[in-house]
Amino acid sequence: MAFLRCITLLLIAALPSWSLRSQEVSESSGSPATEPTADLPLSPVAAETPEASSEASAELAADKTELAADKTDEAVPSVVATNGEEPVPVKLTPEEEVAVKAFVEARSNWADSLVEMKTIMIHYGNQEDSTPEALQRYRDAREKGRRGLRETFVKAIELYKVRNGDFESAQMMATTLEYFESQSIYENCYEAARLMIDAEVKAPFLYLIAARSALLEGQYDQVIPLYKTFVDTYGVEKLENVDKMVSGLVDLYPAMWERELAVRKAEAEADDLPRVLLQTSRGEVVLELYENQAPNTVANFIHLVESGFYDGTDFYQVVDDFIAQGGDPVGDGSGTADQFIPDEHQRDDRRQAFRGTLLMAKMPDPRDKLKLIPDSASAQFTIALMPILREDETQTVFGRVIDGMDVVCNFRRMDPTEKKEKSVQMPPDRIMKATVIRKRNHEYKPEYTRVK
Repeated sequence: MAFLRCITLLLIAALPSWSLRSQEVSESSGSPATEPTADLPLSPVAAETPEASSEASAELAADKTELAADKTDEAVPSVVATNGEEPVPVKLTPEEEVAVKAFVEARSNWADSLVEMKTIMIHYGNQEDSTPEALQRYRDAREKGRRGLRETFVKAIELYKVRNGDFESAQMMATTLEYFESQSIYENCYEAARLMIDAEVKAPFLYLIAARSALLEGQYDQVIPLYKTFVDTYGVEKLENVDKMVSGLVDLYPAMWERELAVRKAEAEADDLPRVLLQTSRGEVVLELYENQAPNTVANFIHLVESGFYDGTDFYQVVDDFIAQGGDPVGDGSGTADQFIPDEHQRDDRRQAFRGTLLMAKMPDPRDKLKLIPDSASAQFTIALMPILREDETQTVFGRVIDGMDVVCNFRRMDPTEKKEKSVQMPPDRIMKATVIRKRNHEYKPEYTRVK
């Protein structure tokens, strides 16, 4: 990944460039850093803290990050352009000045949150401040950093659009897109990827994230041309399984998505669906539950949340561009809540499985592993990382992620079927606590059934 990152930055260097004259201050010494870093934002690193034996320490260890942003002590930085020899002042239009200021401010705020995370992590690891209050400050800083990355990304896009060829915003977009692609994060990425492609930045991941985001953002006519250019340039063997799936959805997806959007619009107007907050080892995830189409499944889920059933359970299976599965008290896919609920996927108004959709997991039929036992859903649930449109025919869709999809995509990749001998197994990410934060004014009492 580090090699690809360097190649990306070299490719971007061919763009007309100008830089923000700034000074980065080291937290540890208070002295100016020699050079701003240009690593991927919020990318996890392999190191773990030796003290990460408790759940709280493990949560911090899961979020080790490379601090990857410039800091500036100027409200509006000096702007210079380079001609290969020495700086030449550049006069900005009022619109450009506003965009530059917004970008630098967002980047500085983001950097502050990353430094705060790192500082708390060090003090916690050194047992200088291992209090619950310190852990909560860390969580708050992490959430601020997550949103700060998105804000900086958006401001980079806005700056690049008003000043075509801007180096620093292009660098921010490309490195963030590379990180997003590696983590299966696709929300609102098409525009930035398209800008980089149009600037003739020849990096393979740009075409892949552009095509995947194009499908999810409704730019359907762009999906196949992007894949065609990728195949012509890099070869069909470089396509991943998710790309073959995406290209196969282009004809089916639009009509299904239009129907889904109409339902979501009506739900937004009513604004009364139950919601659950998952505090995970990577951050907060907010779920909205489809009580209208899966009332008993939602009642079961709310009952389990309120009983504390999900607290401490792992996301034991996380597969790139496919699913994140959790809710198993055993942690290997075999656990249940000892009670089972009837399927609701046969309803005429059943929802389909798009990105971020929640589905109830069911037990496989021992006579045919490709089939699922009817009415065998209990507690385990799946979050779809990409559309899996046929799954709604056999599993009940009962909600979706409305905030924190990037948190879900950061879950550590886990495959319980793989047994790696003589290798260190990193722990899966988990639900620290699940809380019902909104529900309708009635009792949620699920009905159970016997597994046939």
